[in-house]
Amino acid sequence: MEIGNKVYLNNIDQIDEKSHIKVRVLKIWNFVRNNKVCSIEMIIMDEEGTQYQARVFNQNFSRFRHLLKEDESYIVIKPNMAAVTNGFSYTGHKQTLTLDWKSILKKCDDFSGPVNGFMFVDFNSIIEQTCPKDTFFDVIGHIVSFRPLETSNPVPSKHYIKVTLSNLDSVHLKVTIFGSQAYQISEYLKNNPTVNFVVIVMQFLKLNIWNGLGEAKSHFEVTKLFINSDIYEINEFKNKLKCHDNFGITEKSITTLQSYSSSYTDDFKGNFPLKTICEITEPIKEMKFLLVASIVNIRQNLPWYYEACKKCGKKIIPVPKTNHSYTNPEGISETMVVECTNAQCKKSEFQYIIPINVQDCTGTIGLTLFDREARRLLNISAYELKKIHDAAGDSDALFPMQLNVLKNRKFGFVVDITEYNVNNYNNIYTVLRVTEDMSIVCELESKIELMSNQSVSLNQVALESDDVVQPVQKDVSHKQTKVLHPQQLISQRNKSLQNISSTKAKRKSTAEETPLLIPKIEK
Repeated sequence: MEIGNKVYLNNIDQIDEKSHIKVRVLKIWNFVRNNKVCSIEMIIMDEEGTQYQARVFNQNFSRFRHLLKEDESYIVIKPNMAAVTNGFSYTGHKQTLTLDWKSILKKCDDFSGPVNGFMFVDFNSIIEQTCPKDTFFDVIGHIVSFRPLETSNPVPSKHYIKVTLSNLDSVHLKVTIFGSQAYQISEYLKNNPTVNFVVIVMQFLKLNIWNGLGEAKSHFEVTKLFINSDIYEINEFKNKLKCHDNFGITEKSITTLQSYSSSYTDDFKGNFPLKTICEITEPIKEMKFLLVASIVNIRQNLPWYYEACKKCGKKIIPVPKTNHSYTNPEGISETMVVECTNAQCKKSEFQYIIPINVQDCTGTIGLTLFDREARRLLNISAYELKKIHDAAGDSDALFPMQLNVLKNRKFGFVVDITEYNVNNYNNIYTVLRVTEDMSIVCELESKIELMSNQSVSLNQVALESDDVVQPVQKDVSHKQTKVLHPQQLISQRNKSLQNISSTKAKRKSTAEETPLLIPKIEK
């Protein structure tokens, strides 16, 4: 077949049935939904170094699956184009190149473009969040510290390792690596303890904002990892690193930090009292406590995100701004702008404020899951999720379907009853920590069961076989009231809370915010 003129990806709109594109496959992976492979996804690069997203849908697998391989080059004839609709473009383009029934794919032996197509960004641009937010980027650096592999989540793809990289200017960048790449780097560090410095290249990373500072994180199986590999970029970095006397690199070793799971475990080990929902339905006093419960639903028609200050994390508020007209000095208008209450803060971002209902064997109550814990469970920022939500045309009154992954999962919570809850009789409490570590959850459940057994043992009174419940005649009201069997009484602790609550006014309910009255138990 005669191959027509060569077209580059920057001019993809000019391609016709007689022209062709030479590309190199930088990354290839399967897109899976409901345990079914829906498409083969790729990031390709032409000879000019321009990167593009490409795709093969499942109806064309038989034509192309056996041909496509990572790090191989191809000639593409008669490609099709499709729009990006998921709110995130891997390469910044609004279209993806697709291979359909009329497309032709041939091996290319004379590809003259870059080999890896790295697009490194400066560490400071990531930390200050001036790097691209909606596309991938690459980093290179040597590891100065790491935290051990975190595997508490039952989903292996959410296992992660946190490393700190340093560039040639000694700027440190935190990177979170998930899934198979996390295991890859963990095994390398474990098997090479005598290596004084480890230079890595991470390709196809995304921006992650944590406590107002930019970090980098891997993206499922898309990210590529090169660890001390024999490639030009890593060899060049090592040579420059050795020339920096101030590094003292031959004497340095990589610092192993305490794992996050250890610090989280400490929060669930006896520092706070363990409660059940029936004990904390009403906010009697300020306190922090432990709770084991399952998320049963996300409350509708309530905000699931809010705009917060990037620097301090506080909610920003609308304030009036006076606008002066240069052409008409007497013409003054006023608009509303959002500002942080801290005058030193300038930028804002979206953060999670997810209203959840949780349930144990004693009841249901509302909690609020804020950004740090929500982002750790969902593995996506509120900014990214809102963009996907908006692209789908969904109403802000409805929460994104991605939040449904939280439902029907059992967690251990560290919960905070604040001064606001007590003063306003508000029983929607704040989640400070959350864990799905089964060893912690099971240990807390065992303690709850033990507490329940002890409570029954202390309050239970044996009755003779001929004991009966007799009616008691009240002298004043002349109404009859049954004497409760001792086995029908709740524990002394719960009864005290109920007696207190019976003297108070109506409270907000857990889920629907309707008044909740607790009947008084007569003796």
